Amino acid sequence: MKILVTGSDGLIGTNILPDLSKQFDIIPVTEEEWDILDKKMGEEIVRAHQPDVLINLAAITNVDGCEDAVDLAYRVNAEGAGLLADLCKENNVKLLHFGTDYVFDGMGTRPYTEKDAPNPLSVYGRSKLLGEQKILESYPSSLIVRTEWIYGRGGENFITKVTRAAREKGRVEVVDDQTGSPTFAQDLAEPVRALITRNKSGIYHVTNGGACTWFQLAKEIFSILGIGVPCLPVSSTQIQRKAIRPAYSVLDCSKLKRETGLVLRPWQKALRQYLTEPS
Repeated sequence: MKILVTGSDGLIGTNILPDLSKQFDIIPVTEEEWDILDKKMGEEIVRAHQPDVLINLAAITNVDGCEDAVDLAYRVNAEGAGLLADLCKENNVKLLHFGTDYVFDGMGTRPYTEKDAPNPLSVYGRSKLLGEQKILESYPSSLIVRTEWIYGRGGENFITKVTRAAREKGRVEVVDDQTGSPTFAQDLAEPVRALITRNKSGIYHVTNGGACTWFQLAKEIFSILGIGVPCLPVSSTQIQRKAIRPAYSVLDCSKLKRETGLVLRPWQKALRQYLTEPS
């Protein structure tokens, strides 16, 4: 099976492609090599490689930055996603697109299922939701994998930021009123493989097991690494951020288990491996 990957050098691509390449013929394409808004370029690339599957990892993911670059966020996250769906439909290529927990407003008290109604609070969330809608309207047999709180090797993420802050400032303040599921990007490879090989369609939630707040995650990181600087809980209102984050955005992954038999390991185990094993 031949898989073409857009935005292949981002955090998710860097972590899942080495594993997927053991089984599939992976054709990585960076955002610099293919602007997904360039339809003609897309047609040429797909025609040249004739993939069976296209995994879209190209996106504007700077949540606060999207509040300033509204047009760009919608063009890439929504219009670009729709163009890829059209391209894949025209060429009979399976499309796998990554979504986000930020499509939900976080007002719930139980994990969100794929059937729960989205209500995004930010430009990022709204642009990503519109991208999902454009994909499924144009090409219903597409596959959307929603995940959240991603970290991994080869990119900036919460862990790199909080450990750098501890080193430079000697104390860290972390929000304690936002709850989600920290997810090791590397652990997404197996679900992606399972969903592709089973030719699944529609939306699937995929995260590591369990949930915590950002503050609880920071405390666990500091405990594993033996970082002794003060780590203090604060509320979201105390941290001035341009974009509103959902307070509770845990994703229910029982559909993945029901249809593939897969259950990702608890976030604590994945985090410990990431922090203690050499890259």
